[in-house]
Amino acid sequence: MPEPPTPVTRSAGLSAARHRDLAGRSYEPWVRRAIVAIFLTLVALGLANVFGQRATTSSASGAAAELTLEVPDRLRGGIIGQGTIEVRAVERIAKPRLVLDPGWIDGMTINTISPAAADEGSDEGRPVLAYGELAAGDTLTVRISYQVNPTDLGSQPGGVVLLDGDREIARVQRTVIVFP
Repeated sequence: MPEPPTPVTRSAGLSAARHRDLAGRSYEPWVRRAIVAIFLTLVALGLANVFGQRATTSSASGAAAELTLEVPDRLRGGIIGQGTIEVRAVERIAKPRLVLDPGWIDGMTINTISPAAADEGSDEGRPVLAYGELAAGDTLTVRISYQVNPTDLGSQPGGVVLLDGDREIARVQRTVIVFP
């Protein structure tokens, strides 16, 4: 007579001990929960603007004008954004020039500058945008559309200086931090 088959100790289906009670798997659920918690934390920090993109406003006043800069001070690689520079002339500004810090162009792609400057140049590697005369009470609003290059990382100066010819009127100093 043939011998009876040996019973299989492991079931091919579900077992209450292993799948409901998690027998023999004491740490595995906690590893999964920790990984999910890390991802949720990153999402929550992004929603709280820790990694940037929300614009902040800085301003400075001089005797002849008020300079306002509205642009994010924390950015992420690959995002597209816009910065706004506003000049409110208190007195006549014969030759308004905006001198941008290197953070506006280093690791950035400038898509458009509106309105276009009457003349563009460079001052020791800093872009200079020259505009037409502003009478007392006039406002010049310049919008710069840009994209952060994905390879850019770290902090750099991102302020603006308002000049009348070669005379400094106002300066807004900022630091831009770029996250990967």
